[in-house]
Amino acid sequence: MCLEGLLMRFIADAMLGRLSRWLRLLGHDTLSEPTEDTAILRTAIQDGRTLLTRDKILYQYARRVGASAFFIGEPRLENQLVELSKKVGWKRLEIDPSKSRCPVCNGELSELSRSEVSSKVPEKVLDYHSRFWRCNSCGKIYWMGRHWLSIKKKINGANHVLLEGES
Repeated sequence: MCLEGLLMRFIADAMLGRLSRWLRLLGHDTLSEPTEDTAILRTAIQDGRTLLTRDKILYQYARRVGASAFFIGEPRLENQLVELSKKVGWKRLEIDPSKSRCPVCNGELSELSRSEVSSKVPEKVLDYHSRFWRCNSCGKIYWMGRHWLSIKKKINGANHVLLEGES
């Protein structure tokens, strides 16, 4: 079990690519590569990562060889977040942009000033937003745009289910 607030290291199979992106937003170092099962398992063991899979056979084999692994049976993202939270021991999900990782490449993010991004984002974005982050690996720039409401809605929905489970 993980301590609340502790950031974890995962590797997910290709069937959990969307969950991987959300775990990165939550700050967890999460690899997700469309590669063969033996390579995923080797990386999990060598890097001390917890394997996340929807493949029951891969999960069973990982457990047999002593790898940390979770089988994720839920097909929908919100339910996957809840299922993993219960298995790991998270009581609440929270996105803190200062701890988030790049959802695209898993790189660490650095906060930038408005002046640092002024030539890299549309002018309207600068008019409405004051906080920006750049991925140190791929260079993609992020801000809390319109999509932020749907992100918060999904996290709040998962947290609601987690809280219901406690009562």
